[in-house]
Amino acid sequence: MTSKRLSEVMGKQALARHLKCEHVASVRCVSVDKDSDWATLEAKHPWLCSENLVVKPDQLIKRRGKQGLVYMNKTLTEVKEWIASKLDQQIEIEGVKGQLKKFIVEPYVVHSQEDEYYICMYADKESDNILFHHEGGVNVGNIDEKAVKMSVSLDEEMNTDLIKGTLLTSVPKHKQEMLVPFIQLLFKVFRKDCLTYVEINPLVVTDKIHLVDAAIVLDILAYADKLQGETLESKNLKFSDAFGRELLPEEAKVAQMDRSGPGEFKLAVINPKGRIWQMTGGGASSLLMCDAVCDLLGQDHLGNFAQFSGKPVEGTRAEFTRIIVDLMTREKVPEGKLFYIASTVAPVASGKGGSDIFTQTVDVLKQNKEKLQEHKITIAFQQGVVSNGEGKKQALQQLEKFLGIPIRQYGPKDTAKDILSKYFEKELHKKESKKNDQTIDSIDTYKTPGQHWKPVKTLFTKDTKAFLAGVPPPVVQDTLNFDFLGSRQTPSVAALIQPDSEETEKKFKWGDSVITLPIYKRIDLAVQNHTDVDVLAMFAPPPVAFKGTMFALKNPQIKTILLNVGGMSELQVRQILQLAKKKGVTIIGPGSLKHPMQVGGIKPGCFQFGRMGGNADNVIASKLYRPGSVGLVSRTGGLSNLVIHTIAQHTDGLYQAIAIGGGSYTGTSMIDHVLNYQQNPNVKIIFVLGEVGTTEELDVAMAIKDGQVTKPVIAYCIGTSADLFEQQPTQFGHGGLTFVDANEKAVRKNEALKCVGAVVPDSFDELGQCLSQVYQKLVKEGVLVPKPEIEPPSLGTKA
Repeated sequence: MTSKRLSEVMGKQALARHLKCEHVASVRCVSVDKDSDWATLEAKHPWLCSENLVVKPDQLIKRRGKQGLVYMNKTLTEVKEWIASKLDQQIEIEGVKGQLKKFIVEPYVVHSQEDEYYICMYADKESDNILFHHEGGVNVGNIDEKAVKMSVSLDEEMNTDLIKGTLLTSVPKHKQEMLVPFIQLLFKVFRKDCLTYVEINPLVVTDKIHLVDAAIVLDILAYADKLQGETLESKNLKFSDAFGRELLPEEAKVAQMDRSGPGEFKLAVINPKGRIWQMTGGGASSLLMCDAVCDLLGQDHLGNFAQFSGKPVEGTRAEFTRIIVDLMTREKVPEGKLFYIASTVAPVASGKGGSDIFTQTVDVLKQNKEKLQEHKITIAFQQGVVSNGEGKKQALQQLEKFLGIPIRQYGPKDTAKDILSKYFEKELHKKESKKNDQTIDSIDTYKTPGQHWKPVKTLFTKDTKAFLAGVPPPVVQDTLNFDFLGSRQTPSVAALIQPDSEETEKKFKWGDSVITLPIYKRIDLAVQNHTDVDVLAMFAPPPVAFKGTMFALKNPQIKTILLNVGGMSELQVRQILQLAKKKGVTIIGPGSLKHPMQVGGIKPGCFQFGRMGGNADNVIASKLYRPGSVGLVSRTGGLSNLVIHTIAQHTDGLYQAIAIGGGSYTGTSMIDHVLNYQQNPNVKIIFVLGEVGTTEELDVAMAIKDGQVTKPVIAYCIGTSADLFEQQPTQFGHGGLTFVDANEKAVRKNEALKCVGAVVPDSFDELGQCLSQVYQKLVKEGVLVPKPEIEPPSLGTKA
């Protein structure tokens, strides 16, 4: 997500600068923390001394009123005493422990319950929406069911008549006259200032309109674009602090690395004495070992959560490893510790990517030889795809000899349970089977806009031709190798688009021969010279990708755009998706803030984009040179490679896989592809790889329940350990995957899918077993005739 919640003081002050309306009361509020000087505040804001006040924490805490954290109609002296009693004191709120650090103080507004209203403005994929209810306050209840809703398309303006005729029908007429211009102005500010969410509850209307309690969320990337050269820092924006434990210095350093560079880094220390420490590449895959440890051994065994991905500044990945090793070797345990290092990322043809990670990690480990020996560290390396196995095996053997500690290498066939059992066999036997207290037998309470579901069109065929924009040459070569191994007669890549390139063409291998691909600086030039191309795969940086995509959407020749891009603002994505819908163009992607690799797709014999499939060795190992019978949809690119390999081991292989991306808004949803697979006679098994966050998997469950999906569905949502991370001061998975309500929890979605008949394993490790059972059953029933195995063409001598 590119949106972030402003502090309430900052948010109210920002609204006040623009809500210049005779009916709106002046906004007066101050922020108080441990460094505040009351004498200065009182001199600057005399109303503090002359009026009764309200004080509450200005942090990310839900339902402050119900938590007893709103202190109302009090004198300044009482407010000071209340803050002093709460400031820096550890409290527990809904199971989360933390300290209250910041407070907002403002005048108390005398009013009755009848004066309280509720208003919310929020952005979704296709429109800006307004919710209004004539009753507000702490006991407003389920607002989604009670409120009146009004939606305004991105290219439409607010209809003034609809405000009164739709939103305000239960409001007294004299207050309608005040609220109509206020709502108009608030909506204008909402759009102009790049806000994605504004909730005011209660909105108090007496002789004036008062913003009593407000939550304001800013699209920081869209706002940064609007600044035209100014920096976000120059605006001195203040964001809401999370409630929870304080960051350790090392966690704070990693958070700064994450904010300041193109790479993504996440770190949380769970238990300093935990026996299992990890460092995992990828977004969704970063949760796999956490899930396994919590399920098989218990959360006390887990030392940390550590995730890396993207393209970091040189040296930061080594520094990240150094920090983890330092934390891991501070607390001794007699039995020693396991350091699990993994990446599910498919390395590209040049040998870079995974190899660079490996080299930097090895260097840091060598520098910490004595520490690792002293703390009895055992290392487990796992690569989620096939990649230079023999070379890495030799390197690890040399490293083991140098360090003098046990090191083992694991591949895509090894499950988390396989790995843990090597080191914790006794503990695994002692651990009782985990009981799930969230089992459900119905999903009737989940409401979904099923009437909008429709299958995505067929994306790729053996004749697909594409432009690759901003794609590095090694990735282009991977795509060409995939084409050749899949027995395509001609390459799927027609031309490259490189705006800054001085070259007009570039040579690539095509089996034993060499081909030349033209290079164009602009999309329109490419289109003019290649009238048979209707697919554009975009890998460019966000500003270039946005302009290029908007330009491409105006060309009727382009029918599918693959946005392998992270870091677009939510506003830009919404503008792209709106125009694409008008033009009838299918968009796959984009990724979230720093996760372009969330977006990918692969169809044997037809086309490959993103990093799905990886290099030629992995294409062969995963049987991606010929189509199988399984259709896969996911929100993750890296972890999909591991799943594709599993599919190849337990079935006749993959028919197609699409990773739709992990951004707040994506061009297609899981259900779009599931319905496509349902209609496609070549797909016999549908595989849904979900994760914590969003409710898309529940849409699939509803479609199964309603009979729209009748083929066998195997599904699993990772992130079942996410409840543990509610206590932590960082975010996890794809750009901070988290859940907002119970319906977004992985456990909830797994149970929902299971209760409607999908095959849902008890853990990710059991996916292969489920695949094998479903596949063998279909073969036995004659529903599925296994695809014949063939020998893939030889790529010839490697360049």
